[in-house]
Amino acid sequence: MAEAVPVQIAPLFLQVDGVDVEIIEASKQPLISGETWYVVSVRVIYKGIPSRVFPLFVRSREDLMNKLKVEVTKLKVLDYSLGLEEVRRLIC
Repeated sequence: MAEAVPVQIAPLFLQVDGVDVEIIEASKQPLISGETWYVVSVRVIYKGIPSRVFPLFVRSREDLMNKLKVEVTKLKVLDYSLGLEEVRRLIC
């Protein structure tokens, strides 16, 4: 009997630290060393402001969540220090 493989169809929407995140696509990239990495295309929607789509290079789902938390934290620091208009200017 074949092993069941969990499938998730993109786009996926989730929240990271209270901020909406859209996973647009993910592609598996095997390296010469045998290690597998994934290139994940992401859009962060911070306070209703959608960012440009950007790639994250991750090894696992846990690595993806950690990197998304870093990106969200960067936006929050920008908002607190420079204001929402500057966030809009930088991410759009």
